[in-house]
Amino acid sequence: MSAYGAGKAKDTDFRRTWNKEEYAAKARAREAKDRLAEENDERRKMGLSPLKPKKKEEEDDGNKQKLTHRTERLELEKNVGKVQVIQSTDSRKQPGFYCKDCDITIKDSVTYIDHLNGRKHLANAGISRKTEKADVNDVKERLAMLKRKKENPKQEEYG
Repeated sequence: MSAYGAGKAKDTDFRRTWNKEEYAAKARAREAKDRLAEENDERRKMGLSPLKPKKKEEEDDGNKQKLTHRTERLELEKNVGKVQVIQSTDSRKQPGFYCKDCDITIKDSVTYIDHLNGRKHLANAGISRKTEKADVNDVKERLAMLKRKKENPKQEEYG
């Protein structure tokens, strides 16, 4: 018991404590970088092109979902021919196409589609820019589905 209260004061409480796991990870990354540099030096001596280091994007993509095709329609034609009178309000209520992930309003449809396919939007939406590799079974299933679709076309109704 100390003279200033019932604390568990130690003589070394003022010292900085280190996160050993964090520094071990930094050391592993530094060693990997050094190994890559040595390997690239050897490759240059043999006349080969050097290997590229991994980008941070590639390392962080593990928790993001892979890029897939759109399943819903964009409905770009819903405001054709309409006139809107606007007041100065937040970006959600302004005319144009609003992106809730990036909190911006885009005035024309071409720029909106470019935005949806762009890096910034995909990063904000939590989607990796890498696509999933298709194996043989996936291709066979897709071809079978397209064959069934071709054999049994839906009858379109015209009113």
